[in-house]
Amino acid sequence: METNNPVENNERQIHTSARKGLADSALGTRNLMVTAALAVLGMILLIPLNYLAPAAGSSPKAVYVGVSIMGLWVIPYLLPATVVRRPGAVMIAALIAGIISVFTTPAGPGAIVGNLIGGAFIEIPLAVMLYRKWTWWAFLISAGFFGFMNGWMYTMLLQVTVGYGSMIPMVLISVASALLGGLAAIGLTKLFNRAGVGFDHKK
Repeated sequence: METNNPVENNERQIHTSARKGLADSALGTRNLMVTAALAVLGMILLIPLNYLAPAAGSSPKAVYVGVSIMGLWVIPYLLPATVVRRPGAVMIAALIAGIISVFTTPAGPGAIVGNLIGGAFIEIPLAVMLYRKWTWWAFLISAGFFGFMNGWMYTMLLQVTVGYGSMIPMVLISVASALLGGLAAIGLTKLFNRAGVGFDHKK
């Protein structure tokens, strides 16, 4: 029975934190720290890859090498999605990686844009699925999309070098490599989970 006693009424109220929603997002302290750590860890791959990238367009054979290692590019961008599993985590990690790359790679300030584009290629398929699918196949779709878009852009920029006849095989190689990179990221995620890193295992 309801009473007019304000003290008793207040005792029955359930108080929730206004920051609860933020804490559960990619901007929550715990998730943001993990995302930043993954971005820094990803630089182990991204820094040398940024130095190798210009050489990959020097000849048709070099281009084949460039697309065949697309899977290595996937891992740093996909890990924030597979580990943190929050909308926007990939883009936050890509932004952090871009800022670091400004000072550690030949790309300079353009590295920020390049990393954000790379992050978008992973994030877009997850967004299309309304961030409701955090499963292995959803991550592989993102990896495949990353490989397709980067492979297509790569061959379009270098079509004079590779020729039109080689463009389709190179894109297919890029997608296949990206899928392998996606599997590697999923495997690494399991290791992180066993170590207590990763907070959301919902399907």
